Amino acid sequence: MARTRRTPSERESSGDADARARSVAPEPARPARLALVQKRDGRTVPFQRAKIAEAVLKAMEAAGEPDAPFAAEVAAIVEFSLLERAAPGSSGASDGAPQPVPHIEVIQDLVERALVELGRAAVAKAYILHRDQRARVRSALKVHRSDSLRAPVRVREREGVSDWSKGRIVAALMEEAELARETAEEVAAAVERRVFASGKKSVSTGLIRELVASELFERGLLAALSAARVVGLARVDVARALDGTALHAWRTPAELARAPGAAETLAGELCTRYALESVLGEAEAELHRAGDVHVLGLESLGRPLALCVEAEGYATGGDSSRSAYAVLDGLAALAPEVARAIVLEHPAAVLAPLARSTRENSPHGLSAWLRALAALARATGVRLDLGTPGARYHAFTARLVEELGELSEEGAGPRLYLDGHELEALLEQRADLAATVDRLLAAERLLPTWSGPDLEFAGPGCVRRPGERGALACGAAIALDLPRIARRAGAFREELVHGALAELVQAAVAIARALRAQQERGPARAGLRTRTAFALVPVGLREALLHLGDGALDTELAARLLGFLGEAARRFARDELVTPLACPFFGAQPAARFAHVDARLAAATGSRQAWLFGEAEAGSAEVRPYSHGFRLTPAAGLAPGRAEAEALKTVPAGALPLSEIVAREAGRPGAALDAWRRFELVRRARAGELVLELFPRPERAPRTEEREAHLRPLV
Repeated sequence: MARTRRTPSERESSGDADARARSVAPEPARPARLALVQKRDGRTVPFQRAKIAEAVLKAMEAAGEPDAPFAAEVAAIVEFSLLERAAPGSSGASDGAPQPVPHIEVIQDLVERALVELGRAAVAKAYILHRDQRARVRSALKVHRSDSLRAPVRVREREGVSDWSKGRIVAALMEEAELARETAEEVAAAVERRVFASGKKSVSTGLIRELVASELFERGLLAALSAARVVGLARVDVARALDGTALHAWRTPAELARAPGAAETLAGELCTRYALESVLGEAEAELHRAGDVHVLGLESLGRPLALCVEAEGYATGGDSSRSAYAVLDGLAALAPEVARAIVLEHPAAVLAPLARSTRENSPHGLSAWLRALAALARATGVRLDLGTPGARYHAFTARLVEELGELSEEGAGPRLYLDGHELEALLEQRADLAATVDRLLAAERLLPTWSGPDLEFAGPGCVRRPGERGALACGAAIALDLPRIARRAGAFREELVHGALAELVQAAVAIARALRAQQERGPARAGLRTRTAFALVPVGLREALLHLGDGALDTELAARLLGFLGEAARRFARDELVTPLACPFFGAQPAARFAHVDARLAAATGSRQAWLFGEAEAGSAEVRPYSHGFRLTPAAGLAPGRAEAEALKTVPAGALPLSEIVAREAGRPGAALDAWRRFELVRRARAGELVLELFPRPERAPRTEEREAHLRPLV
């Protein structure tokens, strides 16, 4: 059949049509995602982009450039490149053939190329070095695989039993301790000789690690020894924990009663030992071991001690009852990520409608909600507290205080942090609540707080900056042994105390940086934008003042010490990593430990000062814990609350637990309320706040005069 010759115009039209057809033709479809990846031993496993990002992040940390979002971006680029290779018609795939499975080496090549092309040469170098080290480890295992054919020894592992292999020791030393292959070979051979010479038919992996540690120590390889050392517990410690016996001599009976179960105790002890050996710096870990500081939070490594969240963030848009109980669901999901306490800030926005829309004893009312909150706290082991409701919610605050007074005195009940101005307004409007307020103050179910123009108290170890929103976390608390500092300085040597305190604050900042880096490696709290800071906890303030004053308690000196502590925190932690306020919480455990360690040290050196350690007799074996929080009472010539007010005039924001302050007057009705009123009036006067009341508003003048006339005899 003869071909028809087309004119130039027809050919041009046909070419345009072909071009249009090509332009609308679909491109070869890429697979939606990769399913499998091939390992070096030929196995195929599911593809996980997160593992690529994790490997890149480790290389970035090794290069000193940690950047998790960038690591995730590199992983996404690598996955995209693999999908391009797998697309039909590409060089890596053929039409109609099944999707090719990429090899692990190909993936690592793509990672290296992406890092170089993105300008991260240092990270690429770290990644290549780590890849090469892993290759040498695999080579060591492969070369020594034949050792098991002649080995008469079996190795008991955590799961199962395997043949002896010297190559596994070599590989572990090269990977974990970063030893050169020749040195690792020598250590492994020495361990093998000792095992075979023992005549044992089976050994445990724990024994092998101990033998490896012995060989490393004998060769002076201390860095490798530290990396390869096992973090473990002695059998006697495990037995004590299972029996409910204290692992430490300084544990008080009251603290043991609040201690978690055996499993949590053992886990906490392991985390503490790991943190002291592998997370904190050597100097900072030694300060903790010696008792100069005590780091609370090591036992819950990776979780903050306390968290402050807004109530509205967990409420739904439904009716008041449904919205309030949705908050409980949010707290239940958040509790496993916190070690000790969660504070629900500004709860009135969610709970006030619930209180208004239900009867006082309704099963869906505020009382039922508070009981559900207490039950949730008991179930999770995390204290769930309420922040200050706000000045606009006077009626709700009164109702809340009433309901809290009806709850049982058990420890799982919520605490209410109430601003001093709001508490004052509440008592002015509802004088009938005075007895309930007094009982709640004495039991520390109601904690009065105060805030300044630059800092607002939010919760234990947490303060807000002006206008700041979002969640706040207290990552850990670093307690300071003030009596030890005062004893070393000597009476009337305040300047030496300041110098020693500055050194401890610098160490606390280093501890905070190390712990923050550790917490950032863990999973983020879902849906929360959190600012984390670390608390400074002064312990034994009263005992330190008595030593510095040669038996006399000077409240002005206390104010200077607390003010200096905050100033040192601002100076050394410019990124506000350490909260620039003394924290009155978390001090019970360090108070017991410091007193025990200091008393033992005093006995060893022949120094016995009964008044300093609070011992009834010089020969008493029992040592009472130091004071903690801001307690200075009893102070000569000063009623309860007055000494604390004088000392805290340099602390712009905080809370005042009153149970220890009024312990000697616990049986007197109104003792806690009188102490708070005394504290509030003196503190505000010393801070200059009462100057504003020299010109009171006309409608408030009678109440102000009446209140000051009532408080003046107490002061």
